[in-house]
Amino acid sequence: MRRQLREAAAELILTAALLLLVSTVVRWLLAPDSPAVAAVPDPTLRLAGVALAVGAAIALVMSPPARRFTAGHLNPAVTVGLWALREFPGRAVLPFVAAQLTGSALGTGLGRAVWGPMADTAAVAPGEAWSGTAVLVLEAAAMAAMTLLAAYALIAPRLARALPVLMGGTVAAAIVGLGPVTGGSVNPARQFGPALWSGQTAHLAAYVLAPVLGALLAAAAFRIVRARARTHVRPPVRSLGPPHAL
Repeated sequence: MRRQLREAAAELILTAALLLLVSTVVRWLLAPDSPAVAAVPDPTLRLAGVALAVGAAIALVMSPPARRFTAGHLNPAVTVGLWALREFPGRAVLPFVAAQLTGSALGTGLGRAVWGPMADTAAVAPGEAWSGTAVLVLEAAAMAAMTLLAAYALIAPRLARALPVLMGGTVAAAIVGLGPVTGGSVNPARQFGPALWSGQTAHLAAYVLAPVLGALLAAAAFRIVRARARTHVRPPVRSLGPPHAL
């Protein structure tokens, strides 16, 4: 119990740090008044800078040294997905999710205190030609892919060793790929604090629910496929010794 409380506290602190980082890099790379806009006119390149910073942070938090004191989730959908995979205790889900969302609000508030109202640009929104439905579908699909990657790593030790880098890279790719469409959140905590502080809550429900739904669907699919694979494995033929001539 004490360990879970310590890990929940670590989730709060690290999620707050992640949102402070997000607020900072978005403010200085994507905000309209940022010097980076004139220095790097291509918005995709500046978005890639945000993606690299966030992906590196995720990889660092998931690294073996960091895992000594943190579960390294920083994402309610990850927590729920691991629970659905039966790799995380159910009694710890609510404390973790509460810590992550609280950390999101605290980190964003700190970013706003440091950088002013321009930190509100950390709140994401669908592209002009996209709707809340697109957010729901694409954010869920991206989180489902991440959950399947994590699930496979649970049964593939070689992949597990590379998982911090792979997951950091996947998060970075989602930010770049989905940025112009959904904003590339793929994490309820990523949007929760920025949306509350900026007042941009129109699609908050989709941003919060979509990754959780994607994680649950992916976990269910993985468990079904793995169970069927086990039932189709033929038991080894029991040897009765060397063959005898009849």
